[in-house]
Amino acid sequence: MYAYDETLTVHGIKVAFVTDIITPTIEKPMRKGKYEKGEVEIMRAILQPGDRLLELGAGVGVVSSAAASVKGVEAVLSIEADPNLVPMIKETWRLNGIEIAELRNGVAMAKAGDPVKFYIRDNYWASSMEPDSRPYSRIADVPSAGMDELFQEFRPTVLSCDIEGGELGLLDEVDLSGLRHIVMEVHPKVYGQEGLRKIVEMLGAKGFLPSPDTKPDSSVKRFDRVLVEGQMIAGAALPRRPYRPWGAEAPRILIPTCMKNEGPFILEWIAWHRAVGVTDFLVFTNDCTDGTDKLLDRLDDMGIVRHMANPALGSDTANFQPVALRYLPYTREMREADYVISMDVDEFINIRVGEGRLEDLFAAAGEFDVLSMSEINHGSNNKLAYERKWVTEAYPGHQSTTPGKQKAHRGVKSITRLSPRVNAIRNHRPDISQNLGQAIWRDGSGRARPGFLKDPEMNGWDCRGAYDLVSLDHFPLRSLECFLVKMHRGDVVVADKSVSNRYWRTRNYHGETSSDLTRFGALARKEYDRLLSDPALASLHEACCTAHEARIASLAGVKEFEDRKKWIFSEAWDAEVPEAYRQPTADAAE
Repeated sequence: MYAYDETLTVHGIKVAFVTDIITPTIEKPMRKGKYEKGEVEIMRAILQPGDRLLELGAGVGVVSSAAASVKGVEAVLSIEADPNLVPMIKETWRLNGIEIAELRNGVAMAKAGDPVKFYIRDNYWASSMEPDSRPYSRIADVPSAGMDELFQEFRPTVLSCDIEGGELGLLDEVDLSGLRHIVMEVHPKVYGQEGLRKIVEMLGAKGFLPSPDTKPDSSVKRFDRVLVEGQMIAGAALPRRPYRPWGAEAPRILIPTCMKNEGPFILEWIAWHRAVGVTDFLVFTNDCTDGTDKLLDRLDDMGIVRHMANPALGSDTANFQPVALRYLPYTREMREADYVISMDVDEFINIRVGEGRLEDLFAAAGEFDVLSMSEINHGSNNKLAYERKWVTEAYPGHQSTTPGKQKAHRGVKSITRLSPRVNAIRNHRPDISQNLGQAIWRDGSGRARPGFLKDPEMNGWDCRGAYDLVSLDHFPLRSLECFLVKMHRGDVVVADKSVSNRYWRTRNYHGETSSDLTRFGALARKEYDRLLSDPALASLHEACCTAHEARIASLAGVKEFEDRKKWIFSEAWDAEVPEAYRQPTADAAE
């Protein structure tokens, strides 16, 4: 054993002050109480009577001593690769009266095998299995400690892992079903953000999620087993459940949306997106007067959508969409989804690869956390009257897909893959954590767009070159008569907010027809016809169309709406103006 004249007390644990081991780099945080503070605090918080702790990387024995001192802990097994530290750890245990801990010299490996070369450095925390990062003093041949055998033998309930980068790939093939918690110090400087992503993905698929109690920027990550699937716990952003790896078959794809008085247009939109590959729809409504709610109730009865009253109706706020999205994590649909797309009934996902389905888009784009689709606004196409036609066929003209720089900024809607990196779902884009490995954000051409990670307030970007794989074709106006009904209805996002003249001016473009939706129309039409084969649904759809027409008729002659028509015909209409709204000529005035 080493000679020493002084002991240090770290988090209540006595440590021999052996200067060959406790170098100034370690001594300073020890004396300040910062050495392995996070690990010790976590162990004391999570360990319970009967727990068995497997510790990979024991250091000088502080964490294992603290863990073994927790009342009721059954056993501690520490695996330490550095043979120089073995007597030091045993002395720490002796000083603290630890009797339930066992120590083995070994290198933690996925599988047991031949002895491994271990590169020993003056600062023990820098010793590792890799030789190139910094100079080393000597090489030791150390037995390999295979995780498969260790888990079968020791049956741990808690795992602590601090092995200087060796954690990448360590647990991929191990049955972790007996574990309740994993405390891991991660080392992205060794294996990069891509490696950290692999670790988080692997643990997520095995049912372990980052604890909300872990500081986001800490290198020490606590992962907790999901004990109750779908449970929302304090501090968590999403339901707690295992996450399927990228590329899993038959993913659940959810569209949550808010609606008010959209009856005539719902079935086309539902049929289109069911044909695209969306599996679940969650529709929140408020204050409907045109039969939208009744039509959605019938779709709910048929198992096509889930229809709910907007939760904002039961509160003092009228921020309908933000409230609905905050409520979203508490729904079954969100608990079971793999992807979520917050979007509106006047927006259509237009996939330009393969057969036009989401599976084709995912294959072409490659793995992502978020894929944001740039919008293309379809204008009124100079249509004055509402017609009972599909909007995707009636309004082919749209704004340019190759705009100049000054007009290239377009809004987006996002396909979000649900994973531990998602902090919140918002209407245009999610909030994504950058502390759990590389986050992948793509545009509609599959290009990486990290800008959204840097600025959480961004809801749009430069759309140039972003339409190769998918676009979000937006029909915000439809005909002039439909626009006036929208004006009467008000904003579905916030109550008592009306659409403005600017709303029409900035969206009424129809000079280009390159974004073609007819290619996919036949598949969507089959689904549409199938829906309408239900007599009750067909009757409700007919009632919605009739109510829409009645609302149009009721607005005729109302000053507010007449003034809006006059402004549009005067300032923002490029077709023949109806005779009743033409300005009198000078000759006629005389």
